[in-house]
Amino acid sequence: MASLKRWRRIGQGQFHRWETPGDAFQGVWRGIRDGRFGRLGILDTEVGPVAFPLPAALRVRLVQVHPGNLVLVRYTGLQTSKSGRTFKAFDVFVANQPTWDTAASTSLPAIREA
Repeated sequence: MASLKRWRRIGQGQFHRWETPGDAFQGVWRGIRDGRFGRLGILDTEVGPVAFPLPAALRVRLVQVHPGNLVLVRYTGLQTSKSGRTFKAFDVFVANQPTWDTAASTSLPAIREA
């Protein structure tokens, strides 16, 4: 016999849906996890963890961020691509993450041509 009680998962934080241009979150990036209806991004903010859906335009940017880095994610609104499709656009800013220039500053072995 099934219980009619409603259960709520503890410690999962808030869920945020990107609807209003200008919505922004700043916090420590924790990574991506599978949600009930797709992948979710997890960000530890001042008010606790926040989970949000990852549209393709946002996922492409956030996969480049290392977990543990401070991130600012801002929803800029709907835009139209060159092919005429509408998509949700985002700005992503990262603090203190090595860029390609500083990450590649280690010397590589020289290759001799024959």
